[in-house]
Amino acid sequence: MRSLKIIRIRGDRSEVTEDRITEEISLRLLAEHRPVAELMCSPGDLEDLVRGFFYTNSFIRSADQIRRIVVNRATGSAFIELAPDIDAGSFRLSGVIGSACGSALPVEEGSGPPDEEKSGASSDSPVPADPVDSKVVEGRIRVGSSHISTLMEEFRARSELHRQTGGVHAAALADRKELLVFREDIGRHNAVDKVIGAYLLEGNNFGDKILLSSGRLSSEILHKAAACGVPIVVSRSAPTDRCVALARQRSITLIGFARAQRMNIYSGGERIAVGLTTLEQNTYIQPEEEDTK
Repeated sequence: MRSLKIIRIRGDRSEVTEDRITEEISLRLLAEHRPVAELMCSPGDLEDLVRGFFYTNSFIRSADQIRRIVVNRATGSAFIELAPDIDAGSFRLSGVIGSACGSALPVEEGSGPPDEEKSGASSDSPVPADPVDSKVVEGRIRVGSSHISTLMEEFRARSELHRQTGGVHAAALADRKELLVFREDIGRHNAVDKVIGAYLLEGNNFGDKILLSSGRLSSEILHKAAACGVPIVVSRSAPTDRCVALARQRSITLIGFARAQRMNIYSGGERIAVGLTTLEQNTYIQPEEEDTK
């Protein structure tokens, strides 16, 4: 975050004052000296960003497949040393990835948020399917809608950099009890990669976790959640039609417009119990008993 002098106009009056703005840098990723991508991002938590970017793009399958990350802020470069069984030459090179994008996957996104909030959790209208991958997310976590609302309130309260600059997105990872990891970045995709990269150091069990985002839910965000096996994705903003289609295809619970005690469930409503609040009621969906007849 930086402070600089600006001219502020209010009505017919102007004044010279200071304003706080968020920083943007470019970070060039080099894996075993091979260029992988150049990310436009915020300057904090860069190792988490690199780790999460590699994981959500399926370059690695666990944190220990990255031996070392060395960030050189002077040159805007991150040097990644990989485990011997990872071939950096097989990575799809991505060029410059702006703060509005965040994946090496060649997927088209839908348009921005709708003009008006829509009521209802589902629709019979067809939405485009996503052909990239159809592996179903098996996470059996089940939580109350009040727990989602509580998490989103804490999530909003943690967004200090956004309050000061208005120039960043936030993401967080939570479980049935609390927020576990919180990160901010100029790019919503980067923020998601940062929380995933940070939690990856604790292991790669995302099957009982909830991903929170401040930004529009696009198919790229859903790809990142699906790559980790995160079963519930929540945002204050709207999803795109392709994001909804991918969530339904992957059996991911997708929640948009989560504000105060309101939310829209677009997919996977069986994981959300309306109004439940106690920890004991935030539980797991029990697997169906096998028919032994």
